[in-house]
Amino acid sequence: MHSMNTSEALLLRKTPYRDADYILSLFTKDIGKISGIARNAKNSMKRFGARLEPFVHFRVSFKDTGREFKLIQDTETIQVFSSFIEDIELFTLGSLLLETTDTLIPRESPNEELFKLLIEALSNLNSKKSPLPIVLQFQLQALSISGYEPNLHSCAKCEKPIKGDSYFSTSGGGAVCFECVGERKNSFIFSKDFLLDTDLMESDLEKVLKYIKLFTKFTERHTEKEIKSSRFIEELKL
Repeated sequence: MHSMNTSEALLLRKTPYRDADYILSLFTKDIGKISGIARNAKNSMKRFGARLEPFVHFRVSFKDTGREFKLIQDTETIQVFSSFIEDIELFTLGSLLLETTDTLIPRESPNEELFKLLIEALSNLNSKKSPLPIVLQFQLQALSISGYEPNLHSCAKCEKPIKGDSYFSTSGGGAVCFECVGERKNSFIFSKDFLLDTDLMESDLEKVLKYIKLFTKFTERHTEKEIKSSRFIEELKL
């Protein structure tokens, strides 16, 4: 007999399967990332309704089958982040958050801290606060929580402390001092102080967007996974 589990969840990915089923990838608060199959989900409004969509925070009940896929039994809405449906740019930024989370977490490894961070970031974006600083702060915190934190405080090559501005090496994993960078320079100077000051971020949103693109590439490089929404992020302009 398979045990029933219940947890808060967010949808990461959904794939149609057979005539009426979905295969789901969910980020749950209590278990981490799980894969599951929702049978007859396309036809069952009572059990699933419109909850199996991005940007819906819901409670999910599922059975552990002892195999790769859990059996998704039921869902109950906690909150809907409706602003993402109304704003294509916000949808793109929210998709980046979900995909970043998906790339950073292994299967069935509980990470309540990251789950709470993601819910908070989605809530802040949904409330129409300035979106770009929220996304950048999420990236930095999510990388740190997941063990991929970039080294911002010492040179990735000579290991001397970074004082003031520097350059950044995506492959090297962090800041590179001016002495070590040689001829291979970034298109903009990297400032760790900028990343710690939300007022500075609000004053230069174009620079924030550059950092978002930088840390998206950093995430892809160090997880060795593609973030599909990065292609749309690259096209964003202010």
